[in-house]
Amino acid sequence: MQALVPDSLFGFLQESGLAGSGGEAAALLVEGVVCVNHRPVRSPRARLRTGDVVSLAGTRNAAIFGAPSIA
Repeated sequence: MQALVPDSLFGFLQESGLAGSGGEAAALLVEGVVCVNHRPVRSPRARLRTGDVVSLAGTRNAAIFGAPSIA
């Protein structure tokens, strides 16, 4: 499924598998555990650029925006 805004953090959390659903993506953002390039981000509308590393604080889960998936 294609995100409505392809470079938004909210959509990427779902597309990358870091969040299993829109509700989970929203909860992660509210909790403040989403980081972009090692900096906490709470805005679901934050724009990503190719090469940005999106991770979840306290876990080893991470994905690189614009990189092909390994799956």
